Amino acid sequence: MPAKKQNKRPVHHPKKHAHQKPKALLFDFGGTLAFLDYDLLAREFSRDARPLDALKLEHAEYEGRAAIDRLLMSGGNDVIASYLQYFSAWMAAAGIPEEEIPAYGERFRRLHGEASLWRVVRPGTMEALERLKSAGFKLAIVSNAEGQIDSDARRYGLHPFFDVIVDSHVVGVAKPDPRIFQITLERLGVAPDEARFAGDIYSIDVLGARAAGIEAALIDQHDRYLWIDHAKIRHMSELHPLDKK
Repeated sequence: MPAKKQNKRPVHHPKKHAHQKPKALLFDFGGTLAFLDYDLLAREFSRDARPLDALKLEHAEYEGRAAIDRLLMSGGNDVIASYLQYFSAWMAAAGIPEEEIPAYGERFRRLHGEASLWRVVRPGTMEALERLKSAGFKLAIVSNAEGQIDSDARRYGLHPFFDVIVDSHVVGVAKPDPRIFQITLERLGVAPDEARFAGDIYSIDVLGARAAGIEAALIDQHDRYLWIDHAKIRHMSELHPLDKK
């Protein structure tokens, strides 16, 4: 994807429902609350003749999200297959030769198996969750994962902020299937129009939430999610900004 200057396009905040003040805020986990450890991956994936830096790798990851959107928005419904395409497109955008991508995928899986690679909680996240919790919002995580989100949330210090944590592996249904959002709403005791959601992949997070009747915002930290025209925010704290007076 061509380089693009930052801050050229204003960030659009999701429109509020005129008839209903939100009672609950729902968040994806990876890419929204905890980010890939790009520094580690840049070290692991660099070669003497082909160095990688963390920011280049993070920018290239947008091509992985684009691959997921292309598959799922063109009639595909295999979320697992879309994740495989995600990795291949991401690596290709980072300059990894096609014939080497399977080996990189194996290394990624091995590292992730040792400890989740979605492990970096970025500045402002804890403070935002504290403000939202103190303001009386019910908070939830809705994640496509492998059964580890509850333990990861504990490990990263996020767990105390959340009333409900829904892991697709545990409940047996994954985004964009609206049932995973319905499970979350039932556990929170709120209606769809009383909730808001933020996630980082349009076809999985935003379309899934909308199918459940929930207004959603798309996380786009680097202003590079250019192929989708939808309300975007750069940080999870912008899902429902609070007056800081």
